[in-house]
Amino acid sequence: IVTKEDLVARIYTMPSNFGRVYRVGIRSNPDNPLASNVYIISRNLAGELITSPDNLKLNLRTYLNQFRLVSDAIEILDAEVVNLGVEYNVVVDSYSNKTTVLQNINAALKKFLSISNFQIDQPIIISDLSNIINNVQGVISLSEIGITNLTGVVEEREYTGSVFNINSNTDRGIVIPPPGGMFEVKFPDSDIIGNAV
Repeated sequence: IVTKEDLVARIYTMPSNFGRVYRVGIRSNPDNPLASNVYIISRNLAGELITSPDNLKLNLRTYLNQFRLVSDAIEILDAEVVNLGVEYNVVVDSYSNKTTVLQNINAALKKFLSISNFQIDQPIIISDLSNIINNVQGVISLSEIGITNLTGVVEEREYTGSVFNINSNTDRGIVIPPPGGMFEVKFPDSDIIGNAV
């Protein structure tokens, strides 16, 4: 292992009998220039993001030790999952059924925001969401869009406890996750809410 790309490739190619890492993110360790912080996340049988089990972390550490340079250090850490919701308002043309247009928008956003499309440390670009909405047939304009952080239990849906200030972590229309963090729209059928006029 020489580069960050080498490290990521080694983690993803670890034999499955040691466990499976779903996503990995690499960041430099601010306290040690020869160390890397490796953030990992796993999925359960239902496909939901979960904290990686301790056994997987131990297996990963043992597996990586045989490939790393003697002077290098690798810290294996849990990635922080931040649950999000999306709310938007659109103007729909008079020829289209508002309910159908909203269903089409929600389906397009759900596909785009699927965890299969996201990596650790990947930001959300709000204009990407706006383009998806504006390109749905029947939409005249997007009048408002907002991203919210969902935590704890909301209407019997259980989210992570990660409290994240969207406004203070948005720069020029880009929502930046916490270091070593990953965004997730956990319950897209409930967490993507649209209104049409």
